[in-house]
Amino acid sequence: MTYNILVGARYREPLVTAVIDRCDPDVLALQEVTNLALVRRLAKESDMTLLVGEPSDPATEMHNVILTRLPVRRWKNHRHPGRMLRSHLEADLDVTGSALGPTLRVHCLHLAARFGEKANGEVRRMRELDGFFADRARLDDVPHLLVGDLNAVAPEDTVASTRFFAKMAELRRAGVLARGTDGLWRAAPRHTADAGMDDLWRAAGVAPHLDVSVPPLPRAVFSLTRRIPRGHNVDRLLGRFIERWSIERIRGAGYIDCFRRVHPRAAGYTCATWIPVSRIDYVFASPEMAPHLDGCDVVGSRAWPDPSVLTASDHWPVVADFAI
Repeated sequence: MTYNILVGARYREPLVTAVIDRCDPDVLALQEVTNLALVRRLAKESDMTLLVGEPSDPATEMHNVILTRLPVRRWKNHRHPGRMLRSHLEADLDVTGSALGPTLRVHCLHLAARFGEKANGEVRRMRELDGFFADRARLDDVPHLLVGDLNAVAPEDTVASTRFFAKMAELRRAGVLARGTDGLWRAAPRHTADAGMDDLWRAAGVAPHLDVSVPPLPRAVFSLTRRIPRGHNVDRLLGRFIERWSIERIRGAGYIDCFRRVHPRAAGYTCATWIPVSRIDYVFASPEMAPHLDGCDVVGSRAWPDPSVLTASDHWPVVADFAI
């Protein structure tokens, strides 16, 4: 199971914990962990070994974490200051007696979003992948998984761009976007003494305790997008402007996209729970691991319903089952 818990699950710890408990994974990869007490408690209550990967840039305070019920042979957190914002956390797990051999390796990544940067942030993410592939090249070759929030779109996937712009217009009308001195519109603060603002967020369909990320938007966006018809064909047209190098590179290295292998045509959106527009969380299997794939689903989807996922984080978790 891979799950971005959104800035340490602040205000949402019971919800996130309940989602994880219901999924009951043997191996759990978490991103955006800022509260280590939470994951220590999870490890103790679930009888799992906890591995913590400190970020490359301490200013982010966001750790990658692996929890596992399988015995840990070895593990390492690869920090790449100046190249990665977070880190590359990898662990060798003991699966002696399985069809895989004695070892299963798990790589946990959280690539940078930075969608406002060059090529929608893909230049930065490709640089971060350089670090991952350099680390991997120094390791022996064993069956393994690459999992996490990669903030990147697969070549064939559709991004629901028109739904996103419609939602931004709705938030503006609801009064939860405020115009700054620079002329850009941003999310108004929550968790303040002004309970009325929290009520406005609820009315707009966003739980106030969910610290959703709304990008700064110029006023022109609202007038321009008002004229764009909403629909799949328009989304596909707009999607041509989104660079998709990262996932293509990972697949080119031989990795199998587990969700896409099981669901060739499903959208599989994993972000955001309050406005599903893109699939950016993945479980990739190495060629030796892929034949053992039994299933892969987005938790909270029709295939794996869980209503509390909608307010536990801004990401849906992804769960993959392997018969080894």
